[in-house]
Parts: sequence; C-alpha cells; structure tokens
Amino acid sequence: MRRVLRLALPVVTALVALPLTASPAAAAGSAAGLPRGVQKARVVRIVDGDTIEVRFGKSSRAVRVRLLGLDTPEYGRCWFDSATERARTLLPLGRTAYLLRDRDYKDHYGRRLFYVYNHRGLSVARNLIRYGYAKSLLYRKNDRYIRTMRLEEARARKRRLRIWSGRCDSSKDLVAPLPVEARTAGYAGPGWSPDPRFRTCRSALSAGFGPYERSVHPEYAWYHDADRDGLVCER
Repeated sequence: MRRVLRLALPVVTALVALPLTASPAAAAGSAAGLPRGVQKARVVRIVDGDTIEVRFGKSSRAVRVRLLGLDTPEYGRCWFDSATERARTLLPLGRTAYLLRDRDYKDHYGRRLFYVYNHRGLSVARNLIRYGYAKSLLYRKNDRYIRTMRLEEARARKRRLRIWSGRCDSSKDLVAPLPVEARTAGYAGPGWSPDPRFRTCRSALSAGFGPYERSVHPEYAWYHDADRDGLVCER
C-alpha cells in the first residue's frame, strides 16, 4: 500500500502544478510593464474622463467600466471636455486596453471597477491625474495604488495644472493632445517631474512606481538593468 502511494504522489503533484487556465498576464500581449492579473479588452466607447466601455474577447456585449483611482469633472463642469478628450487620446477606439481588478468589482450603478492601462501599458488614471485632468479618488477599499495617485495629484496641484489652475478650459485645451507624452508613456511635457527615487526597484514597485524604459524615462538611469533589456523595475 505504501508503495502505491509513493508512486502516485508525483502524478498528483504534477496535476496540481498545472495551471487551470492561462494567466491573464501571459495573455495580455506585448505591452511592457503591466502588472500581474490584467485582462485584455477592446475600447469601444469613451463616456467621459473616468468611464469607458469595452468588449472582452469575442463578446459583442459592451461592458461599462469605471476607472479606479481618479475622479474627473462631471458633465457641464470646467475641464469636463478636456478630461474626456484626454481619455479619448489615451484610449483610442478599437485599440487594446488592459484592465486590473482590486477588491470591489462593481459600483452601485453596476459598472465594473478596474485600473485601466492603454495599449502601450500606460496607467490612464495616473496620466490624467499627473497632468491635472482629474483628482485622485479612493473608492471603497480599492486602495492598491492610492498612494501613487495622491502623489501625482500633489504635483499637479503644486503646479496649478488645469483643474487646479483656477480657470475653465477653452478650445485651445481641446486641440492639444500632447503626442509626445502619449509616445513616451506620459513621462514628459508640461508639469513633468521625476518619480521619487528609491534604493531598489523592489521598493519602487512596492510604492506603485515603475517600470522605466531606456531613452524614455529619466528614472531608468537610477536602477541596474541586470538583463540589459532596456527596462528596469519590471513587474
């Protein structure tokens, strides 16, 4: 009997070790620096600066998503149009977006709650807050990146960017998509300042910062690129 159990054990262990499904991160595509657990979707509508609609896989049903970590101006308020246009620039219709859950999955309107990254792996909420299109927002217990969002808000507030400027947006603000920022994952342009500097990448990642790409992010030079792939502080 003991002999049978000893022989069977490796088989059981092997079965347990096999993943039940492919990991979402593995299926996420080629965007660099995405956190583990993201889901891939396609952008089908921009409702406003913090609400979008996406489709998962081959489904024909549009799912409404409320972005976590931020709050943009409501319809009719100053900077509503600019925040919506900025979201549209960051999340082009028909392109891939990567969605990450936190603790709560739905709000009281039935919208799905996700952190959203665009096809380049850029955190949309962080970009909108960094450049003054939105405030940081802790929604219930979804606090995974709230410290990072609040740091970005403090920077934008200090520089009196957009919603912190004391004025309303105009037609000039709507025709300035800031293409350089879009190409460099949002780490350039008006009001830019570097991330906090940490002793190690592990500390940076724990605080919600990184990854950094060579020739794109100045913060890249602070850390050791052990595998020489042009990225440091990868998740």
